[in-house]
Amino acid sequence: MATLSERSYSAAVLLTNVLVKNCPKDTWNLARNGIWIVQEDGQYYVCIGGERARYAVYTEEPWEKGKNPNEGWIERSIEEALPFMRNIMTGSITESEVNDYIAQCEESVRKQQMARVKELLEKRDSI
Repeated sequence: MATLSERSYSAAVLLTNVLVKNCPKDTWNLARNGIWIVQEDGQYYVCIGGERARYAVYTEEPWEKGKNPNEGWIERSIEEALPFMRNIMTGSITESEVNDYIAQCEESVRKQQMARVKELLEKRDSI
């Protein structure tokens, strides 16, 4: 069985991947650079924004006109990851199952990247 520290790290990796999958991707900076794991005093923390993406805090704010489609993305990501994180911490999920879910998140991000590339190429070709 994995140690508590190893399980904590796995939970942080899983949450990071879910956040990257669900974050706004206007410039892709937040997804590529603005979500990361920090270890401090044996604890793992998932960070969002900071120096790497100062605007991250604003992605959650309501807009004055219309609905911000990104509003609540962090909370939705946590809610999505929480059942898996609980299973990781209790040891009731295998490392293979965790890796499979992370691979699904990574595949979703790859599909989002390809959709954006296609969109940009179509835009370029129409000019």
